[in-house]
Amino acid sequence: MSEAEHRRQVASDPYALTCRDLARQPLSSVDARLVINAEFALAEAPVLRKRVKEMTLNRAGRSVYWALTEICKRRAPSYEPAHDAVEAVRQGRYLVQPRPESWSDPERWSHALPEEAAGD
Repeated sequence: MSEAEHRRQVASDPYALTCRDLARQPLSSVDARLVINAEFALAEAPVLRKRVKEMTLNRAGRSVYWALTEICKRRAPSYEPAHDAVEAVRQGRYLVQPRPESWSDPERWSHALPEEAAGD
């Protein structure tokens, strides 16, 4: 199967994503977009509806990505990790935590520190 055919297959069935796809994502924006689209499509799987409701689609997608990358660390490039990753997120084994509250409150950290204001 050609790369273009494989990309079309993953676009229509994100479960066809391989560990090789994950390894190739830094090589081009096309490879990166393939993985990003697949991770969020997988996050929308019916079995993850409860997780998405609890944690948002963005965090569920990032959790799927984390699971995909962890699973692929010990698998062959041809391995298709999506079913395992979705199940791991469903079970709560790979869950991206929300940002600390302070990240959502830039007024707390955006002001110059006293030593910066004094020109030190």
